[in-house]
Amino acid sequence: MLNIPQENLIFDRLLFASGNRNKYGEFLELLPHRAVKELLFAPEMSGGALTKIPEVEETGSTYVMNALLKAFAWSEASGLPSIADDSGLEVEALNWRPGVRSARVLNEDGKLLTSDAERSRWLLAHMENKANRRACFVAAVAVSIPGKWALACEGVCEGRLAVRESGANGFGYDPIFIPDGYDISFGELPSCVKNSISHRAKAVTALFNILDGAIPSIGE
Repeated sequence: MLNIPQENLIFDRLLFASGNRNKYGEFLELLPHRAVKELLFAPEMSGGALTKIPEVEETGSTYVMNALLKAFAWSEASGLPSIADDSGLEVEALNWRPGVRSARVLNEDGKLLTSDAERSRWLLAHMENKANRRACFVAAVAVSIPGKWALACEGVCEGRLAVRESGANGFGYDPIFIPDGYDISFGELPSCVKNSISHRAKAVTALFNILDGAIPSIGE
């Protein structure tokens, strides 16, 4: 089994390793309250352990690598247990792009697209006249305890791309992704439904199942 000290299974204070408020709000709902007493949002911390928000380049070739890079950097900078995620949308007809570069899409002129709306329009434009609209959201969630250990798990949500944006809930590509079993997008689904089936929810569940000892770790 993964050798994690029992006292670390409950986090009195866990630092959210991102300045993304949308993701922070989602993690507040996803994290088990029995295990996380307080989730800290760095931009709202006055003084305290984190004096400067780390700038972490997502240079990893996988979601797990990028999530670990962020969790490790924030935990080392703050001295606090930290949790981070990396996620992306993979589209079968586009050879599984944009994938790990979902938040760093370049247009045909090599310009970085800086808004969710721009990235969604780029993706829909590349899907014009394509019959195969299969896609999946993938997320990795990592926890790092400074100077001790780190752990990451992945989750996948299968679905398809819509032909147009719909719904104002969520963020990122949510308004153009329709999960299997539903006829409306993540942007239209209530948060309670999305947060029970999403890629991020599955990654969080897998992570805390291991921390709780509910399932064996790889290599047992």
